[in-house]
Amino acid sequence: MIQLPIFRRLVQVMRRPDARNLVVLSVVLLLILLIFAIIFSQYEEGVSFSDGLWTAYVTLTTIGYGDFSAKTLEGRIVTVVASMIGIGCFGVLTGMILEKAIQRRTRKMKGEGSYKGSGHLTIINVPSYEEIRDLLKELDLSPDFRETPRVLITAALPGGDKELPDFIANKIDGYINGLPSMLETLERANVKTSRGCLLMSSPSNPMMDDTNALTAGLIEKRWPQVVTVMACGRAETLRNLKDFNIDGGVSAVNLQMGLMVQELEDPGVFEVYSQLSSNSNGNQIYISRTPVSAWNATQTITFGQLKIAAIQMNYPVEVMGLKRENEENLLLNPLNSLNLESGDRLVYLAKRRFPWYENSGKLIQQIQSHES
Repeated sequence: MIQLPIFRRLVQVMRRPDARNLVVLSVVLLLILLIFAIIFSQYEEGVSFSDGLWTAYVTLTTIGYGDFSAKTLEGRIVTVVASMIGIGCFGVLTGMILEKAIQRRTRKMKGEGSYKGSGHLTIINVPSYEEIRDLLKELDLSPDFRETPRVLITAALPGGDKELPDFIANKIDGYINGLPSMLETLERANVKTSRGCLLMSSPSNPMMDDTNALTAGLIEKRWPQVVTVMACGRAETLRNLKDFNIDGGVSAVNLQMGLMVQELEDPGVFEVYSQLSSNSNGNQIYISRTPVSAWNATQTITFGQLKIAAIQMNYPVEVMGLKRENEENLLLNPLNSLNLESGDRLVYLAKRRFPWYENSGKLIQQIQSHES
Protein backbone atom coordinates (compact mmCIF):
# COMPACT_ATOMS: atom_id res chain seq x y z
CA MET A 1 0.00 0.00 0.00
CA ILE A 2 1.38 3.40 -1.02
CA GLN A 3 1.87 5.75 1.89
CA LEU A 4 -0.18 8.92 1.50
CA PRO A 5 2.75 11.30 2.22
CA ILE A 6 4.81 9.60 -0.51
CA PHE A 7 1.89 9.76 -2.95
CA ARG A 8 1.31 13.43 -2.20
CA ARG A 9 5.00 14.12 -2.69
CA LEU A 10 4.89 12.41 -6.10
CA VAL A 11 1.85 14.47 -7.08
CA GLN A 12 3.64 17.68 -6.07
CA VAL A 13 6.71 16.72 -8.08
CA MET A 14 4.65 15.85 -11.17
CA ARG A 15 3.03 19.29 -11.10
CA ARG A 16 6.37 20.80 -12.04
CA PRO A 17 6.79 21.13 -15.84
CA ASP A 18 10.45 20.04 -15.83
CA ALA A 19 9.60 16.87 -13.89
CA ARG A 20 6.73 16.05 -16.28
CA ASN A 21 8.99 16.58 -19.30
CA LEU A 22 11.62 14.30 -17.81
CA VAL A 23 9.08 11.53 -17.19
CA VAL A 24 7.54 11.89 -20.67
CA LEU A 25 10.94 11.69 -22.37
CA SER A 26 11.90 8.65 -20.31
CA VAL A 27 8.64 6.88 -21.22
CA VAL A 28 9.09 7.71 -24.93
CA LEU A 29 12.64 6.35 -24.92
CA LEU A 30 11.52 3.20 -23.12
CA LEU A 31 8.74 2.62 -25.67
CA ILE A 32 11.17 3.15 -28.56
CA LEU A 33 13.57 0.62 -27.05
CA LEU A 34 10.81 -1.96 -26.58
CA ILE A 35 9.22 -1.45 -30.02
CA PHE A 36 12.62 -1.57 -31.71
CA ALA A 37 13.58 -4.75 -29.85
CA ILE A 38 10.27 -6.49 -30.65
CA ILE A 39 10.30 -5.67 -34.38
CA PHE A 40 14.04 -6.23 -34.80
CA SER A 41 13.99 -9.63 -33.09
CA GLN A 42 10.87 -10.71 -35.01
CA TYR A 43 12.04 -9.90 -38.55
CA GLU A 44 15.81 -10.31 -38.30
CA GLU A 45 17.08 -13.86 -38.44
CA GLY A 46 19.01 -15.18 -35.42
CA VAL A 47 18.32 -12.11 -33.26
CA SER A 48 16.77 -12.53 -29.80
CA PHE A 49 14.76 -9.95 -27.85
CA SER A 50 17.76 -9.14 -25.64
CA ASP A 51 19.87 -8.68 -28.78
CA GLY A 52 17.20 -6.30 -30.04
CA LEU A 53 17.36 -4.27 -26.81
CA TRP A 54 21.14 -4.07 -27.08
CA THR A 55 20.95 -2.96 -30.72
CA ALA A 56 18.34 -0.33 -29.80
CA TYR A 57 20.58 0.99 -27.04
CA VAL A 58 23.72 1.31 -29.18
CA THR A 59 21.61 2.92 -31.93
CA LEU A 60 19.98 5.55 -29.69
CA THR A 61 23.27 6.40 -27.98
CA THR A 62 25.02 6.60 -31.40
CA ILE A 63 27.65 4.11 -30.21
CA GLY A 64 27.00 1.73 -33.10
CA TYR A 65 29.21 -1.28 -32.31
CA GLY A 66 27.96 -3.09 -35.40
CA ASP A 67 27.18 -6.35 -33.58
CA PHE A 68 23.87 -6.53 -35.43
CA SER A 69 22.61 -4.71 -38.51
CA ALA A 70 19.23 -4.69 -40.21
CA LYS A 71 18.99 -6.86 -43.34
CA THR A 72 15.22 -6.87 -43.80
CA LEU A 73 13.04 -3.98 -44.93
CA GLU A 74 11.13 -3.96 -41.63
CA GLY A 75 14.35 -3.92 -39.61
CA ARG A 76 15.78 -1.04 -41.64
CA ILE A 77 12.58 1.01 -41.34
CA VAL A 78 12.44 0.64 -37.55
CA THR A 79 16.15 1.50 -37.35
CA VAL A 80 15.64 4.72 -39.34
CA VAL A 81 12.58 5.75 -37.30
CA ALA A 82 14.27 4.93 -33.99
CA SER A 83 17.36 6.88 -35.02
CA MET A 84 15.40 9.98 -36.10
CA ILE A 85 13.18 10.12 -33.02
CA GLY A 86 15.20 8.31 -30.37
CA ILE A 87 18.54 10.05 -30.81
CA GLY A 88 16.84 13.43 -30.51
CA CYS A 89 14.94 12.38 -27.38
CA PHE A 90 18.06 10.85 -25.84
CA GLY A 91 20.02 14.04 -26.48
CA VAL A 92 17.31 16.18 -24.90
CA LEU A 93 17.09 13.84 -21.88
CA THR A 94 20.86 13.89 -21.38
CA GLY A 95 20.88 17.67 -21.68
CA MET A 96 18.14 18.03 -19.06
CA ILE A 97 20.00 15.79 -16.61
CA LEU A 98 23.26 17.71 -17.11
CA GLU A 99 21.43 21.02 -16.76
CA LYS A 100 19.88 19.90 -13.48
CA ALA A 101 23.27 18.75 -12.18
CA ILE A 102 24.87 22.09 -13.08
CA GLN A 103 21.98 24.02 -11.54
CA ARG A 104 22.23 21.98 -8.33
CA ARG A 105 25.98 22.61 -8.05
CA THR A 106 25.50 26.32 -8.77
CA ARG A 107 22.79 26.57 -6.12
CA LYS A 108 25.04 24.80 -3.62
CA MET A 109 27.98 27.09 -4.35
CA LYS A 110 25.72 30.14 -4.03
CA GLY A 111 23.93 28.82 -0.94
CA GLU A 112 20.48 28.93 -2.51
CA GLY A 113 19.37 25.45 -1.52
CA SER A 114 18.57 23.73 1.77
CA TYR A 115 20.06 20.92 3.84
CA LYS A 116 17.96 17.81 4.53
CA GLY A 117 20.41 15.81 6.65
CA SER A 118 20.53 15.50 10.44
CA GLY A 119 23.15 15.12 13.15
CA HIS A 120 25.32 17.78 11.51
CA LEU A 121 27.33 20.69 12.90
CA THR A 122 26.15 24.18 11.94
CA ILE A 123 28.76 26.93 11.46
CA ILE A 124 27.39 30.47 11.33
CA ASN A 125 29.25 33.41 9.72
CA VAL A 126 32.46 33.59 7.70
CA PRO A 127 34.68 36.32 9.20
CA SER A 128 37.46 35.19 6.83
CA TYR A 129 38.22 32.13 4.73
CA GLU A 130 41.38 31.53 6.78
CA GLU A 131 39.42 31.29 10.04
CA ILE A 132 36.90 28.86 8.54
CA ARG A 133 39.72 26.79 7.05
CA ASP A 134 41.47 26.59 10.44
CA LEU A 135 38.20 25.68 12.16
CA LEU A 136 37.51 22.89 9.66
CA LYS A 137 41.06 21.62 10.15
CA GLU A 138 40.51 21.40 13.91
CA LEU A 139 37.21 19.58 13.34
CA ASP A 140 38.99 17.08 11.09
CA LEU A 141 41.36 16.34 13.98
CA SER A 142 38.61 16.08 16.60
CA PRO A 143 37.69 12.48 17.55
CA ASP A 144 34.16 13.64 18.38
CA PHE A 145 33.45 15.68 15.24
CA ARG A 146 35.74 14.48 12.45
CA GLU A 147 32.95 12.40 10.90
CA THR A 148 30.16 14.91 11.58
CA PRO A 149 28.68 16.65 8.49
CA ARG A 150 29.10 20.44 8.43
CA VAL A 151 26.68 23.08 7.22
CA LEU A 152 27.75 26.70 6.76
CA ILE A 153 25.37 29.66 7.13
CA THR A 154 26.31 33.24 6.27
CA ALA A 155 24.66 36.39 4.96
CA ALA A 156 27.75 37.49 3.02
CA LEU A 157 31.08 36.06 1.93
CA PRO A 158 34.42 37.86 2.37
CA GLY A 159 35.38 40.20 -0.43
CA GLY A 160 31.83 40.29 -1.75
CA ASP A 161 32.21 36.84 -3.33
CA LYS A 162 29.05 35.34 -4.82
CA GLU A 163 30.13 31.72 -4.59
CA LEU A 164 31.93 29.67 -1.97
CA PRO A 165 35.55 28.85 -2.93
CA ASP A 166 36.30 25.22 -3.74
CA PHE A 167 38.77 24.74 -0.88
CA ILE A 168 35.94 25.53 1.57
CA ALA A 169 33.09 23.91 -0.39
CA ASN A 170 34.97 20.59 -0.56
CA LYS A 171 35.21 20.48 3.25
CA ILE A 172 31.53 21.06 4.06
CA ASP A 173 28.30 19.23 3.30
CA GLY A 174 25.95 22.19 2.91
CA TYR A 175 25.99 25.95 2.40
CA ILE A 176 23.08 28.26 3.16
CA ASN A 177 23.19 31.91 2.10
CA GLY A 178 20.88 34.03 4.23
CA LEU A 179 20.57 36.12 7.36
CA PRO A 180 21.34 33.74 10.28
CA SER A 181 18.99 35.55 12.67
CA MET A 182 15.99 34.71 10.44
CA LEU A 183 14.04 31.57 11.36
CA GLU A 184 13.59 30.68 7.69
CA THR A 185 17.38 30.57 7.18
CA LEU A 186 17.87 28.33 10.21
CA GLU A 187 15.11 26.01 9.01
CA ARG A 188 16.77 25.75 5.58
CA ALA A 189 19.89 24.54 7.38
CA ASN A 190 17.78 22.09 9.43
CA VAL A 191 19.36 23.44 12.62
CA LYS A 192 16.75 21.73 14.79
CA THR A 193 18.35 18.33 14.06
CA SER A 194 21.99 19.43 14.33
CA ARG A 195 24.41 18.29 17.05
CA GLY A 196 25.65 21.77 17.71
CA CYS A 197 26.06 25.29 16.41
CA LEU A 198 29.27 27.36 16.28
CA LEU A 199 28.76 31.11 15.85
CA MET A 200 31.86 32.85 14.50
CA SER A 201 32.68 36.50 15.17
CA SER A 202 35.34 39.11 14.44
CA PRO A 203 36.82 41.90 16.61
CA SER A 204 36.85 44.14 13.53
CA ASN A 205 33.06 43.86 13.25
CA PRO A 206 31.53 44.39 16.74
CA MET A 207 27.99 44.29 15.33
CA MET A 208 28.49 40.60 14.57
CA ASP A 209 28.32 39.86 18.31
CA ASP A 210 24.84 41.36 18.53
CA THR A 211 23.58 39.38 15.54
CA ASN A 212 25.14 36.20 16.93
CA ALA A 213 23.51 36.71 20.33
CA LEU A 214 20.13 37.16 18.63
CA THR A 215 20.69 34.06 16.48
CA ALA A 216 21.89 31.89 19.38
CA GLY A 217 19.00 33.08 21.56
CA LEU A 218 16.55 32.13 18.81
CA ILE A 219 18.11 28.67 18.51
CA GLU A 220 18.02 28.12 22.28
CA LYS A 221 14.37 29.17 22.44
CA ARG A 222 13.19 27.06 19.50
CA TRP A 223 15.55 24.07 19.84
CA PRO A 224 17.16 24.03 23.31
CA GLN A 225 18.64 20.58 22.68
CA VAL A 226 21.12 22.10 20.18
CA VAL A 227 24.45 23.01 21.83
CA THR A 228 25.40 26.61 21.00
CA VAL A 229 28.96 27.93 21.29
CA MET A 230 29.63 31.55 20.40
CA ALA A 231 32.88 33.32 19.60
CA CYS A 232 32.82 36.85 21.02
CA GLY A 233 34.56 39.75 19.35
CA ARG A 234 33.94 41.92 22.42
CA ALA A 235 34.92 40.85 25.93
CA GLU A 236 31.71 42.20 27.47
CA THR A 237 29.60 39.96 25.22
CA LEU A 238 31.04 36.90 26.92
CA ARG A 239 29.62 38.01 30.28
CA ASN A 240 26.10 38.30 28.85
CA LEU A 241 25.81 34.86 27.23
CA LYS A 242 23.93 33.27 30.13
CA ASP A 243 21.17 35.86 29.73
CA PHE A 244 20.43 34.25 26.34
CA ASN A 245 20.86 30.66 27.66
CA ILE A 246 23.81 30.18 25.29
CA ASP A 247 25.73 27.03 26.25
CA GLY A 248 29.29 28.33 25.83
CA GLY A 249 31.45 31.15 24.58
CA VAL A 250 35.04 32.05 23.71
CA SER A 251 36.62 35.51 23.77
CA ALA A 252 39.87 35.79 21.84
CA VAL A 253 40.36 39.32 23.19
CA ASN A 254 40.50 38.15 26.82
CA LEU A 255 42.89 35.33 25.97
CA GLN A 256 45.13 37.57 23.92
CA MET A 257 45.64 40.19 26.64
CA GLY A 258 46.15 37.62 29.38
CA LEU A 259 48.62 35.59 27.31
CA MET A 260 50.67 38.65 26.45
CA VAL A 261 51.22 39.43 30.14
CA GLN A 262 51.92 35.78 31.02
CA GLU A 263 54.36 35.46 28.12
CA LEU A 264 56.10 38.57 29.43
CA GLU A 265 56.36 37.02 32.89
CA ASP A 266 57.25 33.49 31.75
CA PRO A 267 58.41 33.23 28.11
CA GLY A 268 57.16 29.96 26.64
CA VAL A 269 53.65 30.03 28.13
CA PHE A 270 52.20 30.64 24.67
CA GLU A 271 53.64 27.34 23.44
CA VAL A 272 51.78 25.56 26.23
CA TYR A 273 48.54 27.29 25.24
CA SER A 274 49.09 26.53 21.54
CA GLN A 275 49.32 22.81 22.25
CA LEU A 276 46.33 22.73 24.58
CA SER A 277 44.11 24.68 22.19
CA SER A 278 44.70 22.51 19.12
CA ASN A 279 43.84 18.91 18.24
CA SER A 280 46.79 18.67 15.86
CA ASN A 281 49.30 17.35 18.43
CA GLY A 282 50.11 16.90 22.11
CA ASN A 283 47.56 17.06 24.91
CA GLN A 284 44.19 18.74 25.17
CA ILE A 285 41.90 19.73 28.03
CA TYR A 286 38.73 17.67 28.45
CA ILE A 287 35.71 17.66 30.78
CA SER A 288 34.31 14.24 31.66
CA ARG A 289 31.00 13.35 30.03
CA THR A 290 29.47 11.71 33.10
CA PRO A 291 29.21 13.22 36.62
CA VAL A 292 30.65 11.60 39.72
CA SER A 293 27.16 10.39 40.71
CA ALA A 294 27.29 7.87 37.83
CA TRP A 295 30.22 6.10 39.48
CA ASN A 296 27.98 4.64 42.24
CA ALA A 297 30.58 5.27 44.94
CA THR A 298 29.51 4.12 48.43
CA GLN A 299 31.75 6.59 50.26
CA THR A 300 32.83 10.19 49.95
CA ILE A 301 35.84 10.71 47.68
CA THR A 302 38.22 13.65 47.95
CA PHE A 303 39.95 15.35 45.06
CA GLY A 304 43.34 14.21 46.37
CA GLN A 305 42.23 10.57 46.59
CA LEU A 306 41.07 10.73 42.99
CA LYS A 307 44.39 12.11 41.75
CA ILE A 308 46.45 9.55 43.68
CA ALA A 309 44.29 6.64 42.43
CA ALA A 310 44.61 7.82 38.81
CA ILE A 311 48.41 7.90 39.20
CA GLN A 312 48.51 4.47 40.86
CA MET A 313 46.33 3.01 38.08
CA ASN A 314 48.72 4.56 35.55
CA TYR A 315 45.86 6.29 33.74
CA PRO A 316 47.16 8.57 30.92
CA VAL A 317 45.53 11.66 32.43
CA GLU A 318 46.36 14.62 34.64
CA VAL A 319 43.38 15.67 36.76
CA MET A 320 43.37 19.47 36.91
CA GLY A 321 40.11 20.38 38.61
CA LEU A 322 36.34 20.15 38.69
CA LYS A 323 33.35 21.58 36.88
CA ARG A 324 30.82 21.89 39.67
CA GLU A 325 27.11 21.83 38.91
CA ASN A 326 25.36 25.23 39.14
CA GLU A 327 28.68 27.07 39.59
CA GLU A 328 29.83 29.54 36.96
CA ASN A 329 33.60 29.19 37.44
CA LEU A 330 35.68 26.04 37.22
CA LEU A 331 37.49 24.77 40.30
CA LEU A 332 41.05 24.43 38.99
CA ASN A 333 43.74 22.95 41.23
CA PRO A 334 41.45 22.80 44.30
CA LEU A 335 42.54 21.60 47.73
CA ASN A 336 43.23 17.87 47.91
CA SER A 337 40.83 17.68 50.87
CA LEU A 338 37.89 18.93 48.77
CA ASN A 339 35.07 16.37 48.73
CA LEU A 340 33.63 15.45 45.33
CA GLU A 341 29.92 16.17 44.91
CA SER A 342 27.44 14.13 42.87
CA GLY A 343 27.18 16.68 40.05
CA ASP A 344 30.94 17.24 39.66
CA ARG A 345 32.63 16.57 36.33
CA LEU A 346 36.39 16.17 36.05
CA VAL A 347 38.60 18.66 34.21
CA TYR A 348 41.67 16.77 33.01
CA LEU A 349 44.61 16.85 30.62
CA ALA A 350 45.09 13.97 28.18
CA LYS A 351 46.05 13.09 24.62
CA ARG A 352 42.55 11.79 23.97
CA ARG A 353 39.23 11.62 25.82
CA PHE A 354 39.40 9.18 28.73
CA PRO A 355 36.47 6.81 29.51
CA TRP A 356 35.98 7.69 33.18
CA TYR A 357 32.63 5.93 33.52
CA GLU A 358 33.96 2.64 32.15
CA ASN A 359 36.95 2.77 34.51
CA SER A 360 35.11 4.16 37.56
CA GLY A 361 34.71 0.73 39.19
CA LYS A 362 38.45 0.02 39.16
CA LEU A 363 39.16 3.58 40.32
CA ILE A 364 36.85 3.26 43.34
CA GLN A 365 38.34 -0.15 44.22
CA GLN A 366 41.82 1.39 44.14
CA ILE A 367 40.73 4.22 46.46
CA GLN A 368 39.10 1.77 48.89
CA SER A 369 42.11 -0.56 48.92
CA HIS A 370 44.46 2.35 49.52
CA GLU A 371 42.34 3.54 52.46
CA SER A 372 42.26 0.09 54.02
